Amino acid sequence: MKRRNAYIVSGIGAIVLFVAFLTYNAQPVPLWNWIKLSDILTIVGGLMFIIPFYALSVRVKEREHAPNPWVWQLLPVVGMFLMVVGLLIPNDFVSFGSVALCDVLYFLGCVGMLMIFVYPFGSVNDEILENDVDARVEDDEEHTKRTTTK
Repeated sequence: MKRRNAYIVSGIGAIVLFVAFLTYNAQPVPLWNWIKLSDILTIVGGLMFIIPFYALSVRVKEREHAPNPWVWQLLPVVGMFLMVVGLLIPNDFVSFGSVALCDVLYFLGCVGMLMIFVYPFGSVNDEILENDVDARVEDDEEHTKRTTTK
């Protein structure tokens, strides 16, 4: 039940992100000084999309006793924070040549949030294999039930 609710919240977050994408190049709707409606929609939709995956990831990694908890617990939260800050500061606030500070923060936030999906390394392959094995076991059980009842 929790996993289904997490997917529903993430789906709604993806829809909000799509709406933010559609409004990004439209006539800007300023809310406070330089903060636009598309920025707020991106922050809300992005957090709605990623937080359920983060919560499920932490739950699974705690259950499996994944090494270095600070990597998979702290770095994604720092990544979310950096991404929000990167979206809130104006593009011309500080720049390093052709790269703005907000872009650097946004990039570092994305890298930090990668730990939700790829740490510990190889866990994605293990999860895919576990799903395949579970599906085959269910198919074998159904086949066994059908053949024994005849």
